[in-house]
Amino acid sequence: MNNALPDESTQLGAPEVVGVCSALVALYVDADNQSPQCAKAVLSLLRSDLDARVVSATIAGNNHGQQVDCWRDDLVSVFPDLLVHALTVPHRKQGADVALLMALGAGLERHLRERELVVIVSRDDLVIGAAEQAKAYGCRTLIAYVDSEIPTARNPHLTTLLLPAIAKPLTANLPGPAASPAAKAPDGTVTSVLAQLRGMCTQTPGGGGYAATDVGQALSKLGYDKAARARFLASVPGLVKRGTGTNTVLVF
Repeated sequence: MNNALPDESTQLGAPEVVGVCSALVALYVDADNQSPQCAKAVLSLLRSDLDARVVSATIAGNNHGQQVDCWRDDLVSVFPDLLVHALTVPHRKQGADVALLMALGAGLERHLRERELVVIVSRDDLVIGAAEQAKAYGCRTLIAYVDSEIPTARNPHLTTLLLPAIAKPLTANLPGPAASPAAKAPDGTVTSVLAQLRGMCTQTPGGGGYAATDVGQALSKLGYDKAARARFLASVPGLVKRGTGTNTVLVF
């Protein structure tokens, strides 16, 4: 019996994949890019479809909203003896990406020596590029991320595992385009989401609000697509916008 994983040209749904491939997996998670809500889908895919065992996990993120902690808890709940490296990074653009790249580089020799399969959970083009380089060095490497409307830098040289889309229950509670949400008092949904945003985002110096880019990323992690984010922000009474472009600050 050949225990090696199939080549990337092999279909994942083929009969020879399920129940035959036994692999040791080194998992790398971009917690600022992929929600902990998809952790169970990742684990189910590795265990049930690839018959794989996760032996190490590196999770990087700024941990706003406890994203890193939630990922770690979900992974350890399935693999209690799992070696987890939690990397809490400064709140800056591509901070988690850089941390993952450094960790992957440091562990590459071990992955090659132990013939570990590297599975990177992220859709960022910088991380996907690093995955391609790891494969070029001879390391078995896969990419996994949740299906989304957001364009992704797809790579023809890498196998991509598309995870099920995350449900968006909050979107249904948002006012429609014809409504006048800004004139209404905030309901429970708006109030609760604002509380989550305050916990996930860092206030700008002086406590004068939150960077619009941070708020957008946080709403995306909560399941809001582009249109839903715009509707939600329009529904926040008293919302003040300061600055322009990437320097826009939202006060709420």
